[in-house]
Amino acid sequence: MNIEQEIQLQRDIRAIAELKATYCNCADGGWDRPSHNPEKVSALFIQDGVWDGGVFGRYEGREAIYGYFKDCQRFPLGYHFVGNPIIKVDGDSAKGNWHLMAALNIDDNKGIFIGGIYDDEFVRTPEGWRFKELKVTTAFYRIYEEEWSIGAPTG
Repeated sequence: MNIEQEIQLQRDIRAIAELKATYCNCADGGWDRPSHNPEKVSALFIQDGVWDGGVFGRYEGREAIYGYFKDCQRFPLGYHFVGNPIIKVDGDSAKGNWHLMAALNIDDNKGIFIGGIYDDEFVRTPEGWRFKELKVTTAFYRIYEEEWSIGAPTG
């Protein structure tokens, strides 16, 4: 690999990592903005992209992804953290793997803490890198009977 190819590879890896971080940021909220922004999340996918949340459902196409995330706005809090990225680029496609930790409010204002693995596929588009498929596999979860306290503690 020559220096120009290495520079392009590093730019691609950085762009894909930023895309993943943008996805998490668009799904997060509840303390300073509503969570699960359907417009922003769905725009991160190609037109026929797939969001596969395992037990949370599988949605194919931007319209279906938009609908799912619009419904997710009923969760008053969403907070995702991803780490340990492995990103492999092959021309105009790529694969990524991340560990996930997430805190959400779910039905009946119960809190849920989730750990899992993201396995994603990406494609380069004229608008930049986009998700072809985002897939999450839940490794563990814990439901709390009380909702998360939002914001900093007082007093």
